[in-house]
Order: sequence, then structure tokens, then C-alpha cells
Amino acid sequence: MRNNSILTLVLSIILSFSIEAQIDVVQNIFSKMDIAPQHTLWDGSQTMLMGYTKLMGAAIDIPGPTLNYIEGDSIELKLRNMSQGASHTIHLHGLDVDQQNDGVPHLSFEVGHNETKSYFFKAPHPGTYLYHCHVTSTLHVQAGMYGLLIVRPSSSNLTWNGGHHFHQEKAWMTSELDTIWHSDSIINQPHDTTTNQVLLPDYNPQYFFINGRSENQLSSQTISASVDENILLRLANIGFYGNKYVFPYQLGAKVISSDGRPFPIEEITDTLVVLPGERYQVLFEPEIEFSDYISVSYFDLNTMQDLNTQNVSIDVQGFLSLPELNISGFEAYPNPVTNVLHLKNVQKEHVQILDASGKHICFIKNTGSVDVSRLQKGVYFLKGKKKTVKFIKQ
Repeated sequence: MRNNSILTLVLSIILSFSIEAQIDVVQNIFSKMDIAPQHTLWDGSQTMLMGYTKLMGAAIDIPGPTLNYIEGDSIELKLRNMSQGASHTIHLHGLDVDQQNDGVPHLSFEVGHNETKSYFFKAPHPGTYLYHCHVTSTLHVQAGMYGLLIVRPSSSNLTWNGGHHFHQEKAWMTSELDTIWHSDSIINQPHDTTTNQVLLPDYNPQYFFINGRSENQLSSQTISASVDENILLRLANIGFYGNKYVFPYQLGAKVISSDGRPFPIEEITDTLVVLPGERYQVLFEPEIEFSDYISVSYFDLNTMQDLNTQNVSIDVQGFLSLPELNISGFEAYPNPVTNVLHLKNVQKEHVQILDASGKHICFIKNTGSVDVSRLQKGVYFLKGKKKTVKFIKQ
């Protein structure tokens, strides 16, 4: 037993030196605490926060700074604790890292006031993760000590190498806030392991956040896109309540992965429940113009009752500028099209037009053009022997 423990220790030290010897990215982050209320809520009131910042003099915001890495990066993440006495950590929630660098006290290490310590790890599978403090985590997470961590593949605009292509992305981190927990008597407690535990009041949040904002502040989160523009929405819930997302059906929402692990079967759905600590990636593929909103309901995990709903506007207008189509030996243009769709090299092809639901409209054979003026506006498909491609009827 003793020999096994020594071997484990030696291997841990070797691994630590190995990672440190090939660092690709060095990043600094500060943990801090407000000495007075400064974070403005939707109704104009202000509250105190604990949190992370990239610069020592920067104001604390929620969530904290997003940490961005490329798959395979060897990373040194330096935490400098400036929070007036309380110890903190960075727990890398969902990442495959070794225990020493996982940020869980007693199993890893704490960073005391005015100390700087480093976490070493390799960026794992591309995906959406989160980080948070794991010291007195019930209070420190509620106080604002959390943020997103995103790992990207080497190929830009892909969910992962060989994965889905997207044109734009959004990242939403949900949470709640109880102002009683952010009062000076609770949040401004020195960290002292010799004192009695601080008793927290019942948790009754009055504010419900998407990226630290709510109600009229959510205009900053509006999604604007074009028809046929793929949108990747990264979701993470760091609150103590569950979230239920409802997506407009026009988005064709597909839940594609969690923690960088692609789902074996992608789920096409207009509803998604995200529980505390969970992370998902959702792909939108709008095929018509529309304006609506995505709603997020916050429900109590004990009673399952919805306590609040936040709405974010989404506006899909116009069309992507698409090149001519080269489809299985023939060409079709223009795209989008108004009246006549021109075809080239179609003599040996047997092509049909399908509507957006896959219903057959007509066959095209041995002709240089087809009149589509009677088709309703929307998305259609040209289906050849080997390939099917969309075209848009304006």
C-alpha cells in the first residue's frame, strides 16, 4: 500500500513538471470582493459581489471573464487572491484535469489572501464548460465567483473538428441573486476556520439573470441573424434553480452536445431543461424570416414551480449571400431566386424539387431552367442522385 502511494506521488510530480515544461498559454485572473455595492440591477438598485477579473483594477462583473482556449493547449492559469481575507480556488467544472489542479479544497489547494498560485492543465474536448470557487461554495458561487470556459477546435467556426459549422455564436450563463445574501454582514466575512459556521438565511432570489442581466437589460443579449445562418448557443446554469428554455419552432433547434461530447443522436426540440451545473450546446438553423423571443423559466427544484421567466428577442431577417450551387454535376443559380431557376449540365441528372418538409413538388429533367414564380416564399431543396442542397425562393 505504501509503495503504491509513493508511486502515485512520483507520477503526479512527473506529470506536473511535464505540463509546466510545455506551457502554451499563461493567463492571470484575480479574485476580489466589493467593499460597497456597485453592480447595477435592472431596477437601478446596486449590490455587492465577490468575483473574478482579468485586471487587478477592473470592476467585478457577473459572470466573470470568459476563459477561451484551443483544444490541446497546455495552460497555466494564475490566480491572485485580493479578496480581503477569504481564501478562494478555481474549480474547473466539467474539464478532464488531474485532482491536484481541479480546485477542490483539501484535494487540491486553496489560495489565501494576497497569494498567487497556478493551475496547470491541458484544454480537453472542444465544448462549453464553467469555472467557480469551491471554498464555501454555496456562498461564494452565489456571491458571483463564476464564469464560462470555452474550448474551441483548431478549425474556426466548427463545434469540433469534423463537427457542425456555424456562422455566429452566443454564450448564456444563467444564475439568480438573493440580495440578503449580498449584505455586508454575510458576504464580507473574513475566512477563519477556527470560528463557528455562518448561518445563511433561506434562499429567496429576487433577480434572475442571463449573463448577469435581466428584464430591460436583456436587450444586450438580442440575437440577430439571417435565414440559413447557423447559430451556436452555448448554455450553462450556475444558479441554484433549474432553467427551462423554450425556443421558437422556426429556429429548428438541435441539442448537439454537452461538455464537448457530441450526442449520439441529436435531439430536435423546442424545449430544453438545464439543471444547476449543466452545460449544453444548441444549434439553430432558421429557414424563414421571423421575429420572436427565447424564453427562460427559473423553477424551484423542491416545488418545481416557475418563479420567474426572462425573454430574449431573436430577429431573423434577410438571407445569407450564397454562391452558385454545384450540385452533383449540375449548377443552379441564382440563389436566392425570384422567378426562374437556371440549371446547367442537367442532361444526365434526374432532379426533383422538395419543399421544406420534404414533400415532392416536381421533377426537373433535360431543361435549362424551371419557373419557380408560383412557389411560395421559403426554403426548398434540389435533390439529385447523390446530393441534396437548399435554395431560397424570395
